[in-house]
Amino acid sequence: MNKMKIMTRNISLRISVCIFLVLLFFGRPSNLFSEPLKLPVSISFSFGYFQPKEKAFKDLYGNNKFQLSFSLRYVLMKNVSIYSGLRYLACNGETKIVGPEFQEEKYDLKFTMYSIPLALIYSHSFKNINPFLGGGISYNIYREKWDQLAISFEDKNLGLFLIAGAEYFISKRFSLLGRAQFSSIPTKQGSELDENVNLGGTEYSLGLSFYF
Repeated sequence: MNKMKIMTRNISLRISVCIFLVLLFFGRPSNLFSEPLKLPVSISFSFGYFQPKEKAFKDLYGNNKFQLSFSLRYVLMKNVSIYSGLRYLACNGETKIVGPEFQEEKYDLKFTMYSIPLALIYSHSFKNINPFLGGGISYNIYREKWDQLAISFEDKNLGLFLIAGAEYFISKRFSLLGRAQFSSIPTKQGSELDENVNLGGTEYSLGLSFYF
């Protein structure tokens, strides 16, 4: 039953994001303004779901994890901007250890990760529609904690990511944002139970941007 709910929520989220992006690209633009936006700086707040790529991570924490993001973009030259920000991911999980020392008990897990991306973004404005594509690196700080035991593991690693999406401007300063991101964050040790876990995956998010 839980798996069916997760699959239904996953499909609904993908459909919502796809419809949103289709409307951004193919919807008839309104006549809010006729010139491409020239304001050089934007800040964005977004929320969405993260789908981990690694089975070991899914087994411990499940799929479709809620995340929050803050991002900052600055125009370097025509159609090219630099992108950075902060992403927060928190997961609750459970594991069962087999052995006389642990007596086959279940233990609650908590995983948190902060990611700081840095990328170059190419975009092209069509009146109030602004599709974009980019890629770069991320600096990731993550921690795993076992609630019932005095076990805690934390580390820092670099990762790579690709990002694509579009904005729909509702005024000269505000836009609706939809984006998808694929990341790869290889680790030497991702957990006390599993080694060499990749903490990357696919992200789908919606948000709001403010230009100034």
